[in-house]
Amino acid sequence: MPYTENGAPRIYFETRGDPGNPPLVLIEGLGAQMVGWPEGFLNRLVDRGLYVITLDNRDVGLSEMMGAPDDVSVAYSLSDMAGDVCRVLDTLGLAAAHIAGQSMGGAIAQTLGIERPARVLSLTLIYTAAVFDATVITEEALGRKDLVPPANLTRDEAIASYVDSQRPCASTIYPFDESRVAETGARSFDRAYRPDGIVRQTSAVMSSPDRRPALAAVTVPTAIIHGRADRLIKEEASIEMATIIKGAELHLYPGMGHVVAEPLWEDFVAIIARTIRRA
Repeated sequence: MPYTENGAPRIYFETRGDPGNPPLVLIEGLGAQMVGWPEGFLNRLVDRGLYVITLDNRDVGLSEMMGAPDDVSVAYSLSDMAGDVCRVLDTLGLAAAHIAGQSMGGAIAQTLGIERPARVLSLTLIYTAAVFDATVITEEALGRKDLVPPANLTRDEAIASYVDSQRPCASTIYPFDESRVAETGARSFDRAYRPDGIVRQTSAVMSSPDRRPALAAVTVPTAIIHGRADRLIKEEASIEMATIIKGAELHLYPGMGHVVAEPLWEDFVAIIARTIRRA
């Protein structure tokens, strides 16, 4: 099984495509395992001639857990999580890669661009923010009670809980694919069900610094994608980032929620590919 070979924590990752093609790392969001990236979306990226790298962030999936099931005090930062991505690149023998991240993954991507610019060839930031506070996080997101499900759920209960947790992410003009979401919930449960990691990841996100001042120094080609129907992170967060990062492309989609909606896969792949060409 492919794990990082250079220190703790051990990070699980997978690759697809030709290693000789431009490398693209996809970073998932809060509590999400790498299987959250739809297979059809990944295959389209490979078909565009990219070497696609996915990983489980620390504290989810097959990557190392950072505490016991009842331990919420283990502290780490988004900088540490960005370092995990670099260790994946090191294990693969890659000096740098193109980086795309959604939500928390987009914040990790920003952190890479700020703190480790030599490792980043381009950035694609998907419904994320430069600072996570009440100015950009919606009241609905701040008031969510279902973010961390109980640890003792059965498989069926955990799948149902996962589906319910994804409903606020849904788009308004694109269908909520409940069967695919349930399949992702089942795969996630079967790989590793340790919801306590979500608590620690949340702490890392909410304690992360305001990245807006440092984003002005980011010079790699950057694309920013956000849905105008996002019920968790306001579109103003992406609009602001686009004004800060020089030359950034901004793509706002009416009716799109906090999800990589299938009808937009071709658009997203084209945006990522164009951003990579700009590099």
